Amino acid sequence: MCYFLFMELKKLTEKIKEVMELYKSDYPKVKVDRDYFPFKLTEELGECIQAYLMYTDRGRQKGKSKEEIKKIFEKELADVFGFLILFAEHEGIDLAKAVENKWFSYLEGNEKKPE
Repeated sequence: MCYFLFMELKKLTEKIKEVMELYKSDYPKVKVDRDYFPFKLTEELGECIQAYLMYTDRGRQKGKSKEEIKKIFEKELADVFGFLILFAEHEGIDLAKAVENKWFSYLEGNEKKPE
C-alpha cells in the first residue's frame, strides 16, 4: 500500500470529521443520516460545476472578477472533496486502499486496462 497516501488521507479524514462534528453541534436539527452524505455531495458538486462554468466563461460572472471566481471554485472543490471523504468514511470505505486497488493497479505493469 502507498503508506504516504494512506497516512495523509487518514489525517485529512480526521480533520474533516472534526469539522463535521462542529457543524452537527451548531445545527442539531439537521438530520445527518446515511442519505445525508450522498445528497450533500451532489449538492456541492452542483455548486462546484456552477463555479466552474463561471470560471470558464460559460456562466454568468455575477459581477465577480476572475480571481474571485477562482477562489469560489476552489472552495467548492474543497466541499466536494470533504463530502466525498465523509461519504466514504460513513460507508466504511477506505479511500486510500480503494484508490490503490483501482487506480494504482494500472501502474504496476498490470495488463488490466482502465475501465
